[in-house]
Amino acid sequence: MTNIPSSAAATSEKQGKNIFVTVGTTRFDKLVSSATSKIALKWMESQGFSSLTIQYGRGAKPEIREELRSSSLSSSSSSSSLKIQTYDFRPSLIEDMKKADLILSHAGAGTVMEVLRMNKKKLVVVINTQLMDNHQTELAGAMADRGHIYMVEQPQQLDDSKTWASFQDFSPIPQQEGDSFDMPRLLDSFLGFPLSKTE
Repeated sequence: MTNIPSSAAATSEKQGKNIFVTVGTTRFDKLVSSATSKIALKWMESQGFSSLTIQYGRGAKPEIREELRSSSLSSSSSSSSLKIQTYDFRPSLIEDMKKADLILSHAGAGTVMEVLRMNKKKLVVVINTQLMDNHQTELAGAMADRGHIYMVEQPQQLDDSKTWASFQDFSPIPQQEGDSFDMPRLLDSFLGFPLSKTE
């Protein structure tokens, strides 16, 4: 039996780029439906994505119509089909995050912190405007201002192809020298906790 080098195995497994959509433990149907719209799937296809994984949380399971699975920018259905898988919850989202070339997420602090720990992972955060608490918006805005994430202020913006096109040129700035306390410090300041002098 021939052993395939791990780098070659990873290349053969990847088969194009992966996009991961997550809403965490919440319900954010607008994000999920926008990520499975014809506009979104055509953009994914044009950018070389071959796999879309959606974690839809407490929301409704997305219905992916077959004609959208193979949104035809090219005439060959085999080259234009997008592998789509969905699930509600898993014990951990880390593996899906690691595999993703782009993560589209709600603005939960836990999710943002997890992605920021992964060096230069491309994260687009979409604000859930139906939530009353605006700490998510403030935190996401602070991270976006620092260039760590890309923020979409309203989920309705995902209905515009220009919004999707704007993700192409976004290149995240890593936290300063891998400062793992940067996000927790921001979170503490927004929630009114005193900052530790030892960090």
